Amino acid sequence: MRWFVQGKEGARLPWKEWDEAVGDPEDMLASIALGEKAYRACMRAAKLPPRKEAKNTITAFAHILHHMLDEIGEDRMLELRYILQEDWKEASTGLWEPPSEVIWPMGDDIRSELLSLRHGLERVVGPELLRLFWAGMTAAGRSIPVRSTEAGTGVYFPLLMLDKMRAENIPPFLDEEEKEGLTFLRSELTLSDWISTDDLEAALSHQRQFVHRGRLFVDGCMSGGRWYELGDVRDWREKALRSCSLLIAFRIMFLASVTGESGPLRPSYPD
Repeated sequence: MRWFVQGKEGARLPWKEWDEAVGDPEDMLASIALGEKAYRACMRAAKLPPRKEAKNTITAFAHILHHMLDEIGEDRMLELRYILQEDWKEASTGLWEPPSEVIWPMGDDIRSELLSLRHGLERVVGPELLRLFWAGMTAAGRSIPVRSTEAGTGVYFPLLMLDKMRAENIPPFLDEEEKEGLTFLRSELTLSDWISTDDLEAALSHQRQFVHRGRLFVDGCMSGGRWYELGDVRDWREKALRSCSLLIAFRIMFLASVTGESGPLRPSYPD
């Protein structure tokens, strides 16, 4: 999957869909086309079939970003540009990484699958859900800080905020299909019936799990201890891959919207 290149035009994807979305950031259809291309590319890299329900999710993303640009204001856009170009190295280190850093096909080694699962949750799911929450609240006319003190705290807070948005009908302009799209995203983020996604992520991050005779024991803070099979872990990983594919699509759409509205982004890297 081709990823961002940097030149005179700043960071850009070498896709015509990127150029069209950046050329007219108010064009929701162009934004949707970009998101769909990114989603399909990620799912192809994961060797998984795309889900038809994802179209509603990507349409919701585009609608949110469309209104976000209307509401953000010059000062907050300047602050956002600083974060995306400079401060990302502190708050969102996976922002400019290619999808290949978190998306690859599933395997049969339980330890490798657990590491891959944790990596995707920490590098994509948490940061992009937080970005989606911020974009949605901004699009709804809510003035929340561009810098979130919750950044880097895992998936608990972002999942909580996604649930809050859906429960409170934020943003209010989404139609029924777009609301179904966010519901689909939330369902993809429910990795297990036995342990919540945030509890699982916390257990993996704090090494509260072990493998014995091909089975996995996870000691969840809220769900308690339980044994799981390789099939369970593969199910978690598949849903995480599908979630990452959707959220990487959102990331690309977000960066295209900011670029189209305010000019090229030129992320800096350490010397």
